Amino acid sequence: MSKTKEFFGDIRQHLMSGVSYMLPVIIIYAFFMVLGQMPGQVGVLCADISGVAKTLIGTVLAAYIAYSIVGKLALAPTFVVGLFSDNLGMGFIGGIIVGLLMGYIIKLLKLAASKFKQGQGNDILMAFIIVPVVATLTGGALIYFVIADPVTTVLDSVYDWLENMSTGNAILISMILGAMIAFDMGGPVNKVAYTFAIAASDAQLYHVVAPVLTAITIPVLSVGLATVIFKRRYNDEEKLMGKSALFMSIFGLTEGAIPFAVINPFRVIPALMAGSMIGAAFTSIFGVTNTTVIPSLVGIILGSPTLINTLLYLLAHVIGVTVTIALLILFKEKETPELEQQKA
Repeated sequence: MSKTKEFFGDIRQHLMSGVSYMLPVIIIYAFFMVLGQMPGQVGVLCADISGVAKTLIGTVLAAYIAYSIVGKLALAPTFVVGLFSDNLGMGFIGGIIVGLLMGYIIKLLKLAASKFKQGQGNDILMAFIIVPVVATLTGGALIYFVIADPVTTVLDSVYDWLENMSTGNAILISMILGAMIAFDMGGPVNKVAYTFAIAASDAQLYHVVAPVLTAITIPVLSVGLATVIFKRRYNDEEKLMGKSALFMSIFGLTEGAIPFAVINPFRVIPALMAGSMIGAAFTSIFGVTNTTVIPSLVGIILGSPTLINTLLYLLAHVIGVTVTIALLILFKEKETPELEQQKA
């Protein structure tokens, strides 16, 4: 391994680590945002909690990306710079930038410190004074003077385009994001599409969020229902995987479809992508919105502003799932070795 690769490590893994720590904060934000619509002091309390949680989404993401890179030494300075970047309007995307930037700044500081004489006093000095102060100053200055303005300018342009885009463009974007969601089912491509939805939610572009959430649920729900509706086409092991997938669909965990994709990726993945694309497209066509970033039935209920929105949301799911199941059965082999053994 080259020194450069050794220094940067697995960037994808660092990003995934940050996302895993961020997701509970998103759930807290979305849950209390819905409760914040209640009348009286309880509603005010929940809305305030939701507002704080929303502010922390990008900050927590940044802190734990940096933590994945260099360990707990990164947490305090990255929390500070992450919150600073959020105040400058960099939002969720800023969290990714700050996490990587601070992680590697602190890693460089650690490498520089290793050149000096080690000792308990020096270690304490590094951990509690030098690294936090120097890293915060360096990262904060880079964000303020170099990075924030171009990033916020680009983000504002993207959000303006998304807010004012034509119906045709909205459908196209929805289909692309839907395909990305189903392509690797919880992998890096999936996470890129989901993070795009989070950024859109941060800008209150809820018509962009809903199609992505539809696409998240369709693959795992489809494979689960396929094993129930067409159980003669699946062996016992696949039926068991289907039950697991149905359970995971309650929580919008696309990863539940992975075992089916592993068995026959060239047949299953295209079917999942097609269904997610169509489901996302119809979500956009119906004009459905979602004020949360929570996939699954829970997200549909919590994030739908009206009953008709909820019904159209469910209809888009039904269309996408129907297409997916039809393609799964069409592409599935007539017999599998396991089925032949069961019949013998």
